[in-house]
Amino acid sequence: MYILQPLLKTQCIFYGMQIGEVIRKLRKAKGLTQAELAAKAGTQQKVIADYETGTSTPPTVRLVELAKALGASADVLLGLKEAEVAEPSKSGKASRRMNKIQKLFDSLQDEEQRVVLKQIESLSQRSKRKKDS
Repeated sequence: MYILQPLLKTQCIFYGMQIGEVIRKLRKAKGLTQAELAAKAGTQQKVIADYETGTSTPPTVRLVELAKALGASADVLLGLKEAEVAEPSKSGKASRRMNKIQKLFDSLQDEEQRVVLKQIESLSQRSKRKKDS
C-alpha cells in the first residue's frame, strides 16, 4: 500500500487533471452531490471532498468503489483510459432536480404518470402562450 500511494499521486493525470478533478467531473456529469457519491461508495462526504480537493488520494480499494459508483472504470479514474463524459445540461443543480423528478415519476403507477404528463404539457402550453403574448 505504501508503495502504491506515491505512484497514484504521480500517475493520476487525466488530460491534465489530478484524480480528484476526474472524480469531481464524473460526479457532476452524473448529477450527484458529494454526499450522494459518498453514500454510493460507502464512505463520507468529507472523504469525497478531500479527494476532489487533492487533500488526500483514494486507496486502491476505494478506487474500485468510486469507479462503480460513478459508472466508470478504475482505469478512467487513473487516467489510463479515456472517458466520454457528457456535461450536465444546465448545471449540477438542474441535473439533481431532473434525477429527483425521474425517481418520483418512476415511483408512480402508469395512470398517475399519464396524469402528471398531461399536467406538465398543460403548464408548458400555458407558459408558451404567456411568452408569445
